[in-house]
Order: sequence, then structure tokens, then C-alpha cells
Amino acid sequence: MVVGDKIASMKIRKTPAHCFDNLPDYDFAPHFVTLDDDEGGTLDMHYIEAGPADGQPVVMIHGNPTWSFMWRKIVRALADAGYRAIAIDLIGMGRSDKPTKMRDYTIARHEKWVAQALFDRLDLHGAHLVLHDWGGIIGLRVAANHQDRLASITFSNTGLPVRDPAQEIEQMAMPGAGFLRKFQLYVRFNPFWRHWNMLAAICTSKLSKAVVAGYAAPYPSFRYLTGNRQFTQMLPTRYDNPMLVDNFQAREKLAGFDKPFLCLYSDKDIVAPNGHKSVRPFIAGAGKRETVILKRGSHFLVEDIPDDYAAALLAFLNEIK
Repeated sequence: MVVGDKIASMKIRKTPAHCFDNLPDYDFAPHFVTLDDDEGGTLDMHYIEAGPADGQPVVMIHGNPTWSFMWRKIVRALADAGYRAIAIDLIGMGRSDKPTKMRDYTIARHEKWVAQALFDRLDLHGAHLVLHDWGGIIGLRVAANHQDRLASITFSNTGLPVRDPAQEIEQMAMPGAGFLRKFQLYVRFNPFWRHWNMLAAICTSKLSKAVVAGYAAPYPSFRYLTGNRQFTQMLPTRYDNPMLVDNFQAREKLAGFDKPFLCLYSDKDIVAPNGHKSVRPFIAGAGKRETVILKRGSHFLVEDIPDDYAAALLAFLNEIK
């Protein structure tokens, strides 16, 4: 937005630091990188890390409505195995800065923010990406333009919806659009939406009150939920969603990505149970390795079965060293 001859940066909120005190299994020191936004201002992206500074970097990217808290046990397991384990908070979520307007968030912007953080600020090389939910879409789009900086990709309970721009749109509504539109409207206009309760209800394990509170910690009031709300509004319900063509173009770039690519899923996922089918036939590395499906895990398999998830991830990473 231009005001006079100046570019006005977006307004942001910062979750007070005390909100993150005494979270279960989450005693990591906070780290931040400062990013440039499209409007002349800056944003602070938060991340945690553990393990040797010279270890191979493993970067975990969450989706909605989670944040780096979800990866807390996986970070420890990776660090204990000698990896430099890094888990970021997407802008608008966790301990990262939270722009206040829903229009401030697009998938294209998230892609730019993540790429800037990982490769311009942290200057990572030979990184292993571990992607979940919306982190799958954002992470693959980042990977498409930075293939030389990556060692592998792990793709969990997510998918890459696409539309070939060469194909004419014959029907605007996508399958399941009716249900999703109702969900979108509920989230957009309901100030009492508490996504941490939704997450707990979806999990196959019974989360303790402390863990549920951990997922709620970054959001002391509904005013901090803008980024979460906007993710729900960006769910593809129409074939003219601009994300779909951008995703297609990213998949085309990744077609020849022949580095190790693991699809690591769970058998109780009700959100993206077949998401691996969106990448395995189209990306060289993904097609060479069978999907691993873990037992007893919901969409939030990292929360339900962290030990099994960590073991499968480490088996993959140690195999490809």
C-alpha cells in the first residue's frame, strides 16, 4: 500500500513472550530471523533448533493450525542423532510476527518468507525438508526454486493440489467445495473459534490439558488468529484458485528432482490420506520410494505417534547419508 510517496509496511502483532513460558517439552531458546516484506517493512520469523551447529540441517515446516511446538519431540530425537534440527514458525503463527489483515497472507508470500528465512538468512545448504499439512505445499514450492540447496524431502499427511493452466475450467466448484465453504464461513466469522480444541478432537491420542494449552499459547485472544483464519480461506474450493496453477508450475520444476523423497503418512488421517498420490507419479525421487504408512496416527501424526514418526524419519535420513 502506498501512502503519499512512502510504502506503508503491514501492521503486525507480537505474542507476548510470557505466553510461551512452561510449555511441556518445549524449553527451547527462541531464535529469530528478520525478513523483508513486500511493503517495505520487516517481519520476525521465529524458529527453534537443537543439535550440533555443524550437523546436517533438518528443517521442519508445520501447517495449520500447528506451530513449531508440534515438532518438539522430533527436534530432540534428531538432535540426539547428530542432526541440526530446525523447526520454523510460519509467519502469523507460533512465536513469529502476525500481520493483522487477512489479505496480508497468501501462499505466494508464505513461500517467499520461508525461502528468505532458510536460504538468505540461515544460509542452509544440504538441508533435509520435513513437511506437514500446509507446510507441504509451501515447502514444495520453496524446494522447486532451491533444489541445489536440498538433500532430501519428507512429505507427511499433506498434498499438492494443482491445475494445469492449459486445461480449460469446465466446472468451477471443486469436489467437496460445499463442506469446505461452510467450514470457511464458520471460521471467518466465528470469534470463538478455538483451533486447538479442533486439533485435540482430531487426534487419535488423548492430549493432556497442558499440551492443548501449548497449541493455544501463541493466541492470547482472537485478534492473534488472523493467519490461522486465512489458511482456512485459502483452501481450494474453486478451480480458479491461483494457488493451483502456482502449485502445478512448482511440480513441473520438481519433475526431475531425483534426490531422496519419502512420503511418510498415517493410517487414520481424515484430511489428506491420499496426498502422496499427488507427488509420487510426478516427482522422480518420490516415485522411487514406497509410501510409509504408520499405524494409529491421525492427521496430526507427529503428536499422536512421535516415537514411531521419529524412528521412521531417522531410518530414512540415516539410510541416505
